[in-house]
Amino acid sequence: MDKRGAPPYPRRDEQIVGRRACDTSRLQTIRDDERRHIARELHDDLGQLLATLRVDLSLLQQQALPENASQQIHSMNELLLSAITSLRRIASNMRPRALDDGSLYFALQTLREDFEQRYSIECELNAAESELALDDRYSTAVFRIVQESLTNIARHAQAEHVWLSVRRHGQTLRIGIADDGIGISEPDLAKPHSLGLIGMRERVRALQGEMVLGDTDDRGGTRIDVVLPLPPEADRASAAAAD
Repeated sequence: MDKRGAPPYPRRDEQIVGRRACDTSRLQTIRDDERRHIARELHDDLGQLLATLRVDLSLLQQQALPENASQQIHSMNELLLSAITSLRRIASNMRPRALDDGSLYFALQTLREDFEQRYSIECELNAAESELALDDRYSTAVFRIVQESLTNIARHAQAEHVWLSVRRHGQTLRIGIADDGIGISEPDLAKPHSLGLIGMRERVRALQGEMVLGDTDDRGGTRIDVVLPLPPEADRASAAAAD
């Protein structure tokens, strides 16, 4: 059979890959929209209800009560405060308010600070606010990639230090996450589901990007490198942010 009669397998494969990327992107958008909705419900409804309960308890404490009742109210107030703190943390993990305000940079800064405080692992962030003026789709993807990477480090790496970089290079955004932990073995690299990497790969693939996972050269830990092509409108947004 000559070339003219050959079946167009390469084109068909490209179409299948393109459809899968589009499907993945749509699924991620649906998930992110649902997370945004739940985060708002938690913050606005349940958070407000808990805050109102604290106000009612504070009013009770101002009244003349038996000693045991006063101690019990104080204990309830402490529990409510702990519940409000946990609620804010859960809502922020689902959808940081900074992303709704269009600030990926401050969302990453908050994520870094929370990571250091919660796990006592030093984390350095190399990023520029003017370079991270991206649309919601890109901002959410970048945040989730970094968030999942830090979660993996906290769970598996036994690291003491993390280096995080999110910088623009021409028409691409490059994300680098490195740690000084115990590294990832070859069997673990062959099981991405066990390390929570599948969601990261899906987000990168949905944006037509590339992701490489391996050992660091000099620190003995793990390094993740992600390269995402940026849409043309990112240039205009970055220029506006710089002004």
